[in-house]
Amino acid sequence: MIELFQEALSLHNLPLTALLGMVVFYWLLVMIGALDFDLDFFDGGADAPDLSAHSSGGTLGGAMLTAGRVFGFSQVPIAVWGSFFALFLWVFGVILNYRFNGEPGNRDLATAALLLVPNGIVSLVLTKIVTLPVGKFFGAMANADSESQTIQGHTGIVMTTSLDDRYGQVQVDQGGAPALVNARLHPGQHPLQKGDRVRVLEASPEGSFYYVESIPPRSTLP
Repeated sequence: MIELFQEALSLHNLPLTALLGMVVFYWLLVMIGALDFDLDFFDGGADAPDLSAHSSGGTLGGAMLTAGRVFGFSQVPIAVWGSFFALFLWVFGVILNYRFNGEPGNRDLATAALLLVPNGIVSLVLTKIVTLPVGKFFGAMANADSESQTIQGHTGIVMTTSLDDRYGQVQVDQGGAPALVNARLHPGQHPLQKGDRVRVLEASPEGSFYYVESIPPRSTLP
């Protein structure tokens, strides 16, 4: 362990160690709430930049989008992809320098720089492999978030015998095929009956159901 610590802080590995340290520091800030982790993809989502929208940077933007699909950083948030890449880069940097760059205390910086080439290639491949299943998970989260934004504000009809703050389902009209979703009233509201009309307010914090509110029957609306 002491030898690993010494290798990590040696000059030839120090840039990679610093990079990994910044990644760890970022995730610590996310965990304590000092930074927000957004479900933001490199070339997808409403908040993602349209790199091809600027004529002066169209070629560069297209190349970046292609690289994102090839290497996998268009399928997961860039922070997640970068964290895996930095981790692999550091691990293989330490290993390659230990095996192929002289003896401890006598490492060569030029050799360390050359070893970054195979290190980077292997790290890119492994990051791509690891982010394939991770990308499916984040893709499902993005779809759920998109569905939530689509349903919010729409009206629907109570489909269960009753709907209260513990149980109920609502059929929501989205302009196409209706969606049957789990729904709840906020505590303290009077239970609704089958056929009552409601408006979808928001998704629950865990995303397992939607809060709704009662709206008057069509015949009583002004």
